[in-house]
Amino acid sequence: SYPTPLTSELNPTPTVVITNPAPVCSPTTVDLTTAAVTSGSTAGLTYTYWTDAGATTPYATPATAAGGTYYIKGTTAAGCFDIKPVTVTVNPTPTVVITNPAAVCSPGTADLTAAAVTAGSTPLLTFTYWTDAGATAAYGTPAAATAGTYYIKGTTAAGCYAIQPVVVTVNPTPTVVITNPAAVCSPG
Repeated sequence: SYPTPLTSELNPTPTVVITNPAPVCSPTTVDLTTAAVTSGSTAGLTYTYWTDAGATTPYATPATAAGGTYYIKGTTAAGCFDIKPVTVTVNPTPTVVITNPAAVCSPGTADLTAAAVTAGSTPLLTFTYWTDAGATAAYGTPAAATAGTYYIKGTTAAGCYAIQPVVVTVNPTPTVVITNPAAVCSPG
């Protein structure tokens, strides 16, 4: 009699493909569990999330990931797995500091583009000027602003921004009315 041949079955190692999520601005977080992050990976994997490359320390909040590098482990039903890093970029939101321009007298205007108005803000911001708090209606004459409340949006190179109000005060010019005094006789 012939011995029964032995067969061995090799389960293929899966491949985890990572697409780093798009950068966000703080305090926004990123969902590492979305399909887009692991799109292109071997089908049917079960994903787990880790803080280290050896997958020994679980990452507890992968649906609300802060900035940093994490590791995604994709495991097949047979227990084979692949581990790949994923990088979350959370850019800081800038600070816009506003000093309202000094009040002027009518018909004067104020220059909202003057450096003194935004002194103390995060460096290297690009400033834009708006008539509404949502920054949807541009203010066309910020260098010659009339009385009112406007909004200055400071944007970083990464696209993060902050919006703050600025108040322009234009005081009315007083009216001086002159009534000449009655004529008098000398030496009066």
